[in-house]
Amino acid sequence: MGELYLVGMGPGDLPGLTLAAKEALEGAEVVIGYSTYIKLLEEMGLLPGKEVVRKGMTEELDRAEEALEQALSGKRVALVSGGDPGIYGMAAPVLELMEERGFRRVDGG
Repeated sequence: MGELYLVGMGPGDLPGLTLAAKEALEGAEVVIGYSTYIKLLEEMGLLPGKEVVRKGMTEELDRAEEALEQALSGKRVALVSGGDPGIYGMAAPVLELMEERGFRRVDGG
């Protein structure tokens, strides 16, 4: 099994990316996201040599499915979201798909 990172882009510019987000993007083999966010990352020079998957505005479940499948196949995947992925973005669809597949979720206190 590979790795799946949910990467928040913050306000959508290079100074707004956290170091952890930048490192996750640099370490990823595959980067999946809404086409506008992918374009911003390309303009920042963060995606050379990466397999890039672009999806449209209303394709959140498709992005989550693709990211999970790629990670299950052994790849390091960054699923890009605007802002904080737990609040504004991709965490909910990914967690939904993981539960459907029998993954267990343990929340902290």
